Amino acid sequence: MNAHAKHEGLPGEELGMPIDPGLDPAHEAEILVLTPRAPEPNAGIEMDADIAEYWELWSEQIGHAMVPVLEKLEKSLPGFTSAMICTADGFNLCTLGVDEEQVTRLSAMTSSLHSIADVMSTSVHEGDELLDVLSLSNGSSSTVLMAIRHLIIGQVLLWVTAENDTLGALLMRARVAARDVSSILRDR
Repeated sequence: MNAHAKHEGLPGEELGMPIDPGLDPAHEAEILVLTPRAPEPNAGIEMDADIAEYWELWSEQIGHAMVPVLEKLEKSLPGFTSAMICTADGFNLCTLGVDEEQVTRLSAMTSSLHSIADVMSTSVHEGDELLDVLSLSNGSSSTVLMAIRHLIIGQVLLWVTAENDTLGALLMRARVAARDVSSILRDR
């Protein structure tokens, strides 16, 4: 008997899927639910209440203050293509190198990507550390997504993409930018 089902009525037979001969066909798969870990109350991710109350005014001012950080980052990476600083819940603060029509979508997706990676990371790895850095590669393009916490606006996400730069160089430059963001927005 080969690895493919030859008996009538076995699940997967009609699709030509390999069947484990030792598997009971009546056995049902078990579902494992991974519950997200709730962050500690002072994990540096919550926004100051006064800033939240006047978010529209603050977000514009904070965005303007962050533009020089992204411009410095752009100059430091020869293959720079784009960068963004957004809130952890997906609201753009400032962006370079992204089409205006794509900014809202990218900031929302960045937030979602970070949240998913954080839950996956904490569900698989022991401990309760929040996710700091996520990297993505596609051909010669690399992206780093970095969480910056303990700011007056809670947590922000820094997204940087570059072509033909090493991941190490991209990480190093992103960390410098994160320190600059932190020095401007540090929760005092």
